[in-house]
Amino acid sequence: MSSVIAHIEERGRREGILEAEKQFMAEKKIWDLEKKDLTQETGEMLSTLVILAQKTMIELGCSAQNACAQLGYSASISQKVLPFLN
Repeated sequence: MSSVIAHIEERGRREGILEAEKQFMAEKKIWDLEKKDLTQETGEMLSTLVILAQKTMIELGCSAQNACAQLGYSASISQKVLPFLN
């Protein structure tokens, strides 16, 4: 009798583990899609910041660093933008 109970408990554990794995994989797929969207949006924003700095450089005839300063870019934003301007 105890072996039957142990067998049923083991089967329940296996089914629980399989269900948890399915749920994890479904949530991981959603996370991966959201991460991909966020990465794309970040790239698009960076492109916009670079274009604005390029326009400022042309309009004011200034360096890339000065354009970033004129636009009020923070140091971290400037570090991301400057490699595309030099």
